Order: sequence, then structure tokens, then C-alpha cells
Amino acid sequence: MDFTAIKQSLNSFAPIDEGAWSDFEQYLTNHSIKKGEFLWKEGDVIKQIIFITKGAMRYYYHNHPSDKEIIAQFFFENAFLTDYVSFNTQEPTDFYFQALEDTEYIAFPRVAIYHMYDKYKVFERIGRLIAEDSFISQQNAFKDQKNLTPEEKYLKIVKERPKVIARIPLNMIASYLSITPEHLSRIRKKISAV
Repeated sequence: MDFTAIKQSLNSFAPIDEGAWSDFEQYLTNHSIKKGEFLWKEGDVIKQIIFITKGAMRYYYHNHPSDKEIIAQFFFENAFLTDYVSFNTQEPTDFYFQALEDTEYIAFPRVAIYHMYDKYKVFERIGRLIAEDSFISQQNAFKDQKNLTPEEKYLKIVKERPKVIARIPLNMIASYLSITPEHLSRIRKKISAV
């Protein structure tokens, strides 16, 4: 099994020596899911972290009073994905995690992560840095949602996340921006006219 991509990603946070990597590698498993399938659903307890090697996923939730689907984020190759709250507390998740393309990923279980944290300081550091990155991304997305107009948010996606524009259906991008597909069409039309 080829775990080169995840090894490179983890090493970008902190260098892992071969002994620690060999210990960790035994816990890694390759998986795939088809477009439209769910990795986890609301009510599941998350017991692993995944690393996407190919494909695209989204996570979303339902606004229960209206049952409106709200997309929280999109994930592509070389991204780590979990619900950190459910993963850490072992409480059920409030989210749905769905493949938007046929997706391949590497999974590592919660028990392995805590074992590696206890045994190797480097893994504790990597885990902290990944969690910090995730938290910062969530906070920045929240600030954008609060402070930017839909047009500004769309332009930011065009500039910073071209994979979203190239690979995600427009109705899902609209949901992510908290606007209607018609509003997104008007924004796109206005931008293309400039």
C-alpha cells in the first residue's frame, strides 16, 4: 500500500523518524467510496480521521427548523477530514460527510492516534498543529461569512480555492455561500461582464 502522500503531509508539520512512521503505518488502511455515498451521517460517533488521496467530499448539516441543507466545507486531495468534536468527545456528530466524486482515502482510527500521541511526542505535535489549522480555517470561514458580501465570498473562492469552482456543482457553491442558485448566477454574470 502506498502511503507516500500522507507521510509527506504529516512530515510537513514535523519530521517523523522511520521508527515512529513504521509504528504508525501499521494502523493505516486504504478505502474508497462512490460519488453520493456517505462516510458518516448525523448521529454517528466518529472514530477515525481520514486523509483524502483522490476525490472530493463535503460536510453539511440540516437547519432543523427549516430542514434546509447548509454546506459547511468542501475537501479535496491531501486534506484531513473528521468531526473533531465527535472524534474527541465520542458524542454523535451533527454533520453529514458525503463523497462528491468517487473518493479514495486513508483512514486511521482514534485508538491509534491516542497510542501514537502517548508514544511519540512528534505525533502529539502533529496532531496539535493539524487541529490548530482546522480551527483557524473554521474561524476564517466564520469571519468571511459574517463580514463579506456573497460576491466578495465568491471572488475569494475563485482566487483561493479554484478546485471548488472547477469541481463543485453551482447549487452546492450557492449553499456554501448561503445564497440561492439564482443569486449566484447573477453574481457570476456580473463578474463575467467586467
